[in-house]
Amino acid sequence: MNNHKVMGVAAHCDDIEFLFGGTLAKYYEQFGYQVCYVESTNNMAGEWSINSEGKPELPQGDYKRRQFTPFPGRTSFEIPWFIQMPQRKKEAADAAACYGTTPIFLDYPQRHYWDENLNKIDLAYGAPRPTCVPENVPTIVTAHDSRAEIEKTAQLILKENPEVIITHAPVDYTEEHTATSHLIRKAFCAAKKMGYDGSLIFAHPVTAGWFGKFFDQFDTFVDITGFEKRKREVLGKHACQVPYPERLDIEDIPRGKRCGVGAAELFYVYELSETRDGILTRELKKNFKEIVSDR
Repeated sequence: MNNHKVMGVAAHCDDIEFLFGGTLAKYYEQFGYQVCYVESTNNMAGEWSINSEGKPELPQGDYKRRQFTPFPGRTSFEIPWFIQMPQRKKEAADAAACYGTTPIFLDYPQRHYWDENLNKIDLAYGAPRPTCVPENVPTIVTAHDSRAEIEKTAQLILKENPEVIITHAPVDYTEEHTATSHLIRKAFCAAKKMGYDGSLIFAHPVTAGWFGKFFDQFDTFVDITGFEKRKREVLGKHACQVPYPERLDIEDIPRGKRCGVGAAELFYVYELSETRDGILTRELKKNFKEIVSDR
């Protein structure tokens, strides 16, 4: 065992597992890394899905819900934020426990939510503030424009002192992913000025193909061969979001073929540390040289 640490920062519950859950599993289980598991939003929005067996069950209570069927065998509900938020946070805690840790919630409100009458409320100018959101707290979409929030996040990085930070790509299919990436990049730069010497990498989006070849970019990877099943097991902890994780095509095997391994998670390097010499940093540097030399 060692005292090396990897910090994963994502916008929503289940993003971490989709994007780099295999990397966390590998370095926690095989190499004894500590995991710092960070969610940037308060997870008050999103649908609640159940599978054909009715799992996970919707909580009982006098609240409104709106049902729809996005996929065969899966029923989803739009429900109020005060039902959605605690469930998603509970599932995040269950997932983080698989990495021997507990989640840190930055608790920036999402850009919209459903109120008790299932009205979709956009958190724009003039929108009513949910009771779960303190005054003067920016949404995740604008937190990266706040010096105070950048400083707060930089202090978290300094406190945890991870060898490697992994977060969303700077361009992704939802603004909340992109804004999280901006916040972490700015906080990383601020932390560096205060003495932090770790690495920052961006996870290749699951939906990179939506943007065409321009955004299908990566310059290093982590070989997660043998950890694909574990990745899906941990992803399954987010039951109300992903009721059938075993059916998902997370692209790990096709991406592995692009890298000459059995399965891989892809990353784009923002900066690799010149002073930290952990196993993860060495793997990223080795694979970076191989990918770049092949181009």
